Amino acid sequence: MSSLPLSYTIRRHPRAKNVRILIKPDASVVVSAPKRVSKKFIDTFVTTQQTWVREQIEKLKTTSHRWEAPHGVLQDSYQSCKARALQFVHERLRHYSEHYGYEYQRVSIKKMSSRWGSCSSEGNLSFHYRLLFLPLELADYVIVHELCHLKELNHSQRFWRQVRETVPDYRKRKYVLDRYSI
Repeated sequence: MSSLPLSYTIRRHPRAKNVRILIKPDASVVVSAPKRVSKKFIDTFVTTQQTWVREQIEKLKTTSHRWEAPHGVLQDSYQSCKARALQFVHERLRHYSEHYGYEYQRVSIKKMSSRWGSCSSEGNLSFHYRLLFLPLELADYVIVHELCHLKELNHSQRFWRQVRETVPDYRKRKYVLDRYSI
């Protein structure tokens, strides 16, 4: 392993409780930390995790997936995919809403920088337009994940129990999804 210092970005989050290391699909390293944690503590933490981080980056380079666009659709064309993605998401939401009985307000398709989806406290759901290019089982995982946030706006055990109702292998799907680049 390289002995060069590890380059990373720090993101402070007011609700974060722990220091966390995230390796993004482009192999960049982001450290998420509570506001109260010092830079010195973060630097020490990253140094102790340096071997693991470098191993994960190497693994990512060898296992990263790229999604494939449906025939006739350009992968990077947001405008050309937005309507199709919205139709697709609405169809899948209707399917899973029958099971859960949850009501959402607005659904939007966006070009997000680091997420596949999000749920607001007002009940609005947003999804990355490239969800359209994922294998169906991964897209369904994202849709169910955000749908379950309508009742549990956190990642508690209750939240994961809800996800498990329709996606019993959610851990496997999440693992595979994490290897896709946005």
